[in-house]
This record gives sequence, structure tokens and C-alpha cells, in this order.
Amino acid sequence: MSRTIDTYVGRITPWQSGHARFEETVRVSVTPVADAGAVVASVPAAFDLDVAIGVQLDATGAWVGRDRNVRIPIPNAYFSLDIDGLGLDQGVWKEAFSDATAVYRLDDDVYRRLLKTNILAKRWDGTIPGAQAVFDSFFIDPSTHVFVQDNAQVPFPKSYFSLDVAGLGLDEGQIYQPGESEVSLGKVDVSMTIGISGHIPPVLYLGLLAQGAIPIKPGGVTTDYAVTSSEGAPLFGFDVENQFVSGLDVGAIGVDPTALLSA
Repeated sequence: MSRTIDTYVGRITPWQSGHARFEETVRVSVTPVADAGAVVASVPAAFDLDVAIGVQLDATGAWVGRDRNVRIPIPNAYFSLDIDGLGLDQGVWKEAFSDATAVYRLDDDVYRRLLKTNILAKRWDGTIPGAQAVFDSFFIDPSTHVFVQDNAQVPFPKSYFSLDVAGLGLDEGQIYQPGESEVSLGKVDVSMTIGISGHIPPVLYLGLLAQGAIPIKPGGVTTDYAVTSSEGAPLFGFDVENQFVSGLDVGAIGVDPTALLSA
């Protein structure tokens, strides 16, 4: 807590206490010190991620490593009442010097959420629930369903022919070839899919996804995005019927965010 003018006046000794002119002299003398202390004390709150605005939020973003000014290839992204998907709360407002393929400056609310998401991504523990929490922190619209699918398969040992083991006899076990690996790697899929169903996110969010602004990507693992190609629909898939994935006549083909940006 910073010291106020009254803090200093309260420390006047009894010998000078009660002398109005002396107290006023002290007040005038300590005012710059007290004001400077108040400014210094306000600095942490001014740059707090939850409350910072404007240039203070920009400075916080510099520490996080994500700039407010992002260049995103999003043609046909600007607000229009005549184009589906670019209406209120969907299209980006076109400012002076904005071109047809870029958004330069995120507003405070979106930028704040993006910074929080980046912080969570940098602390990600590599688990699916952890990745889900990262995306949930940015996509706050309950009608947009974001889910994470781990496609990785663990290498499994090959089953070689043996007359002494049930299930590995003729036409069952594999014939061992000298020098070959005893572990099958042929079906290992080291990838992760981020699925988005339901309400299609605004073009700005799609652009952020397309440029990797939410850095969820394990080392050596391919990360793909699949966004529903039909507004409000789940992604197409077999053997599942829910708001995330559904079958024929309900589910829609998942596409990369860039496909929706250029539509």
C-alpha cells in the first residue's frame, strides 16, 4: 500500500503538531512523493491481464509473446448486411487502410482472451483435457462445440507364426523375415484433430486458427482442424450421434478454416 499525504502528516512530532502553517508546508513538500508512490502502486493493476486495456494490454501481450496486430488472410471478412455469415457479431468492421485480406488490430476483449489462451497453451500438460481447456478459454459461445481428438495409435508387437501358440498357426501368424522389426509401425497415426461443430465461428476466429494463433501442437505431431461446413451441424462420422459428430443426413463434412475463409 502506497503512502498518502496524510501518512506523512501523521508522522509530525508533537512539538510541531497543531501548527497549521507547518503542516501545510509538509503537505506541499510530500505531495510529489505521495503522487509518485500512488502511480507506482497502480502499475501492477494497470497491466493486469484481467483489467488492462489499450496500450497497457499491448505491453502485457508483449510479455506473453502475442501481438495485438495480426495479419490474417481472410478475404470477404468484412461486415455486410447482404452476405450470410458477415452480419452483426460476425463480420469484421472495416477501418481506414484495411485491405481485403487482413485484420490488423484485435479489440481488447478478443485480444485478452487470445492472450489467456496462449498462456494456457504454453502451460499445456500434453493431455486431451488440457488441450480442451485451452480451446474452451477462447471459444466461449456455447453454440460452438470445440473438441480434441487424439489420433495416435501405440505401436504393437507383430504376431509371428508358431505351432505351439493358439491363434498363431497356419494362415494366422506372420512369417518372420530376418532383420525386420518386431514392432508394427505401419498403422501408427501421430496426429491430432481439432474439431469444431455447431455454430461456425466468426471469420476473425477462423483466421486466427488458420495462422496458428492458438499454439496447441505437440512436437512431432501433426495438428489438423476440421470445421463443420454447414451452419449448426455436427461433423460427419460413423457410429456416433451427438452434437459433435453425427452420421448420414445430419453430419457435415469437416473442412480446414481456410476453406471457409475463401468461400
